[in-house]
Amino acid sequence: MRRLILFGAVAVGLAAATIAANAQGSRLIWSAHWGQVWGTFYFLTTYPSGNVIPTLVTYHVDGTITGSDGTMFGAMPTATTRVTPLHGVWERTGFQSIGGTSFYLVFNATGGLIQLGRARSSLQFADDFESLQGKMFVETLPCTAGPPLTCPDPLNPAADWKVATPTQPKDGFPVTAVRVARVPAGPLQP
Repeated sequence: MRRLILFGAVAVGLAAATIAANAQGSRLIWSAHWGQVWGTFYFLTTYPSGNVIPTLVTYHVDGTITGSDGTMFGAMPTATTRVTPLHGVWERTGFQSIGGTSFYLVFNATGGLIQLGRARSSLQFADDFESLQGKMFVETLPCTAGPPLTCPDPLNPAADWKVATPTQPKDGFPVTAVRVARVPAGPLQP
């Protein structure tokens, strides 16, 4: 009986390892064929004022996005608002292209929530999937100060989104990005 249980356990273990190897292999084939989208990118967004604002964006393998925008802590000195990190989703729109939608919260100078923000992007990867370029559209959805504070439902298709800034180009802000690569540990070289 012990041998039968041991044999069954070994068979189940081998089957699980085979399934895992096949799943990993198919993921690698899919990734090599379509290019790896997920990863962290260093974005630069060019504003009409000439400011080029950095953003760190991570495209997760599950189709979600997280990011930290350069405007969060005052990269633009004349800004009177601050924003939270962005959170959203992405999906493939073509062989080398993706589209994304992210939300963030916008606060006034005294820390009061004043609106919801949304960034929509249309991005095209280079052939090696190590860089991309495209357009970004930034919009806001004002909240009512109250009391009580109320914000519209950002997922409602009838929500009254507004262009975030009158300087946003009609075809969106141009963006470029490069995949963040590992740099070996060690002292800086002169």
